[in-house]
Amino acid sequence: MIHKHHHHRKKSLTTQITKQLRPWHRSLGILSALFILLMALSGMLINHSNHLSIDTAHVKQNWLLDYYGITPPSQIDIYQTSPLKLASSDNLIWIDNRLAVEADSSIKGMLSLGRMLVAVDSNNLYLLSKGGELLEKQDASTGLPRGIEAIGFDEQVWLNTTSGSYMADDDLIEWNQAQPFVPIAWVTPLTVDSEEMDISVRDEREAITLQARSHHLTWERVLLDIHSGRFFGSLGLWFMDLVALALIIMAISGIYIWQQQKPKKQRKRK
Repeated sequence: MIHKHHHHRKKSLTTQITKQLRPWHRSLGILSALFILLMALSGMLINHSNHLSIDTAHVKQNWLLDYYGITPPSQIDIYQTSPLKLASSDNLIWIDNRLAVEADSSIKGMLSLGRMLVAVDSNNLYLLSKGGELLEKQDASTGLPRGIEAIGFDEQVWLNTTSGSYMADDDLIEWNQAQPFVPIAWVTPLTVDSEEMDISVRDEREAITLQARSHHLTWERVLLDIHSGRFFGSLGLWFMDLVALALIIMAISGIYIWQQQKPKKQRKRK
């Protein structure tokens, strides 16, 4: 009689534990399933990022760029609006809203020269095709003067530097320090007061600002951060630990519930 009573109490306690575990097991299962689904989807996209062009697709959502702390460029200059749109944002050169070159430092000026485009930063000169392909890069090792401040054109290409003015030969190979006979029209960006600086150009500045920011972030990077948990910042590691703990608890509770239900099913079969 005592044995039956003890067995009944043990069975009652087991039933209560099982009833308590089931809601927790179900809730943890749903949360874990959502997390596993997120991991699986992000993992599949990462594996096929090249075929889906995710590795080259840049993020254009301002809120996401803000979340990553990617700030707008400090300087945006538009040098020409037609027939090609020539612009720069800090050290990036844009041709018709397409990124052409990432220079070593901030762009000091750009001009169109026949079939080529010429751009300069402090210590480099970039020759580009009209399609944005980099044809040649010159620096001090090729005879280019240092400390470039501006570029201009008056039958020849001129550079204004911290050490004076330099004139190029017809092939832009040799640079000779010289004093211009007439004032050089140094290339300057279009200003708000310029006739060309209309509403469309202002919109262009906003477009370049967004493109310059998005240049630093691809969707592949975002997916990798989500997959690893880094997307959630400093709490990402703790989040991953909590999910792992939830999976462990769900596995243990699932085994326990299955073990308690198994004898009942066996008795029903008999």
